[in-house]
Amino acid sequence: QEMSAQAALDALLDPANRVELTVTIPEGTSLQNVLKMLAEGLSIPLSEFEAAASTPASYGVPAEATTLEGFLFPATYTFSPGVTATSVIQRLVDESLLALDAVGVPVDERWETIIMASVIQRESGPDPEDMYKISRVFQNRLAQGMNMGSDVTTCYGAGLIGKDCLLITQAALDDTSNLYNTRILPGLPIGPISNPGAIAIDAAYNPTDGPWIFFVTVNLSTGETVFTETAAEHQAAVDQYYSWLEAHPEAVG
Repeated sequence: QEMSAQAALDALLDPANRVELTVTIPEGTSLQNVLKMLAEGLSIPLSEFEAAASTPASYGVPAEATTLEGFLFPATYTFSPGVTATSVIQRLVDESLLALDAVGVPVDERWETIIMASVIQRESGPDPEDMYKISRVFQNRLAQGMNMGSDVTTCYGAGLIGKDCLLITQAALDDTSNLYNTRILPGLPIGPISNPGAIAIDAAYNPTDGPWIFFVTVNLSTGETVFTETAAEHQAAVDQYYSWLEAHPEAVG
């Protein structure tokens, strides 16, 4: 009021006066939790995000995708007030496709790459180099006709996310009706199990060289992971993990 045109323009251009909304999506977050974070961070009803996400084909993802799981790129985003759920989702998908392009993934390999990246993201700890080794383990297993044998995929199909996966039962691991059960079913799981970041995507497409067939995290606090070639070596690492777990029962709640 009673402000000159120039003063009004200066005020509009001043970043300090700009109202923005920021949302951070961590790597490995599941689709449903991404939608919840967006809804809470942008004060848009969750139902609007769920409705917007119900038509994955409209966002340019691979035709095989029946949901947007895997294609909501984790990062910190800034939006202006009044943004719509559809435009927010489109931006996250666009960033995911850009990350695939940056690695050089051909369009016809996006689906398999994002599935593998989603598993690597959930299997890995804090060391980025481990992602490339984990990728190699899965590639080696598949090349030798072995099952991937990933517990996190089975957990995803059983509805166990995050630390809940530590409580998975043998019955759940043996469940053949779980189409994400890569312990029993050959090949990749039927779809992504998380939304992977740039490093996991790169690792999926560019695994490091190595002979490993097994890996296990032996310290849940540090994320230390042991990679091995033989079943005997792997069992020794598993025993190391159980010893750590016995000393840290609080790790599984």
